[in-house]
Amino acid sequence: MNKDFYNRINELGSSNTLVHHDYLFALADKTAGILESECALWRPLSSSNQIGGLLDFTNPKLEQLPTIVVPDLHARAFFISNLLNYSLTADFLCCNRPMTVLEALEQNKIRIICVGDLLHSELRCKDRWIGAQKEFLSGVYNGPNMMQEMIESLNLLALVMELKCAFPQNFHILKGNHENIMNVRSPGNFPFRKFANEGEMVRIFMEKEFGDDVTMVIFCFENALPLLAALPQAIVSHAEPARAFIRDEIINGMNDDQVILGLTWTENNAAQEGSVPQMLKELLPPKEGIVPRYLGGHRPVKRMYLLRQEGSYVQIHNPQKQHIALLYKNKSFNPDTDIVDIEQKIVLE
Repeated sequence: MNKDFYNRINELGSSNTLVHHDYLFALADKTAGILESECALWRPLSSSNQIGGLLDFTNPKLEQLPTIVVPDLHARAFFISNLLNYSLTADFLCCNRPMTVLEALEQNKIRIICVGDLLHSELRCKDRWIGAQKEFLSGVYNGPNMMQEMIESLNLLALVMELKCAFPQNFHILKGNHENIMNVRSPGNFPFRKFANEGEMVRIFMEKEFGDDVTMVIFCFENALPLLAALPQAIVSHAEPARAFIRDEIINGMNDDQVILGLTWTENNAAQEGSVPQMLKELLPPKEGIVPRYLGGHRPVKRMYLLRQEGSYVQIHNPQKQHIALLYKNKSFNPDTDIVDIEQKIVLE
């Protein structure tokens, strides 16, 4: 990678200024284009010859790589910065020395799957959202609270887009329920609000601060994101599957309300029992010595993980921590040893 790329990801990981209109438009447009033309070897085309909703890394024509699963990011660019600096063991990488995550990406040694939910700081900045809503009610769309929220959200968004553009075969983002910058009600999308009127406040901020062009191209990026990733030893989606979806449903699910909702919005204890084991059988070819697992985020957990569906589903989103899941090439995923906290206080060199 060139020096400009390193400078950009350094700045995005620690910046306290809002990204520029022209930069964000060009980056979002480029990233959407990459997503819309992904290789059919790992992203099979739908029946209408469009990009499908499935990332399929079980394809025997593809090189098998160890994989990092990153839970909900929610405006935490510092999480991605720490991830890029995190040192992976030689054992995990199946090579003769340890490497940082960034170095391993550059050398095609790993894949990364982010489960989505890029915007909205949520509980981490609940008081800031309440303050931002008061600013909105007084007629100020870009007050200090909302500005800080959008600085963090857009820096994270730009950072993951930079990584997708730099490593299109190795860095992947799945659609979460927060990928709805226009706050619309459409297949799989609902207007979002929790502590304030977050979804509508973000939409207004974007349209006033950046204009319809940037907002629309980010929306195109969001709607081009895949819904599920199948790896040799695991399945990953944003949320626990509401029911058992078959392969063709996922591939053809990019505009299917039921599929999108069922992979991005499922509440705790709302999934059909047995949906996970059925999907593991449907999507993953048997591999000797490997016990397959299904990983997701969406609903918070209090510790490192929570098991559902008799242990076949592993929920890994603790919003107070910077946890990642390490999927080794040739062994079963063990949540007790293979989920690690990467929080650190260093800056990319």
